[in-house]
This record gives sequence, structure tokens and C-alpha cells, in this order.
Amino acid sequence: MRNILITVSLLIVAVVTACLNDFWAGFVYFSLTSLSALCIYWGVIFILRYREDYFLSFQEEYKFYKINLINSSNLTLEDIEKNDKYYIKKFKKTLLRDKVIDIFKIILAFMFAIICIVAMATGFRF
Repeated sequence: MRNILITVSLLIVAVVTACLNDFWAGFVYFSLTSLSALCIYWGVIFILRYREDYFLSFQEEYKFYKINLINSSNLTLEDIEKNDKYYIKKFKKTLLRDKVIDIFKIILAFMFAIICIVAMATGFRF
């Protein structure tokens, strides 16, 4: 709920100040500042979610992976625990696609923030 409120409020500020650009050219800086703040906020949120998903809850997710592996094959828990390093490596490979997507989200959010900051520095107008 907090994310929605922050996003909507920053977008409203950006849209209103972009519309008021005709009255005073300085409103473009308010618009770009709110957009860059929004991008930085979501970049930080994506980083925190990435850290939580792939580092803090790794063991719990690996347990679910082992349970699914046992249920979907003829393996036993002892077989998996004997070759634990192999199955951890296999589990990390299944997470690779999700990790790449999350990393691109982080990069994209910060890239938009940098674009807004560069636009402010160069004097961009709508």
C-alpha cells in the first residue's frame, strides 16, 4: 500500500508540474526531480526485494525445491543430501532467469533516474 501511495503521489506531482510548464519554465525541474525520486525509490525497493529473495530466504526456497524434486522424481531425501552441492548448483540455475530479470529491473530504474538527472543538468524542456 505504501508503494502505491508513494508512486501515485510522485506521478501526480510530475504530471501537474509538467502541465504547469507553460506558466513557469522552472516547473520542469520539479517534474524531473519527482520522476528521478520515483525511479530511485523503485530501484531501492527492487534491490531490497532481490536481496531478500535470493540471499535471505535461499535456504527456505531450497527446502521447497528439494520437496518438489522428491515429489516429482524417484529421489529420496538421502539421495539429495548425498549430492547436496550438485542440487544446490542445479537450484541456482533455476533461479538464474529470475535473477537476470530482477537485475534488469534494478538497472532500468536507476538508468531512468540518471536520464532525468542528466536532463535537469542540461536544461531539458518538455
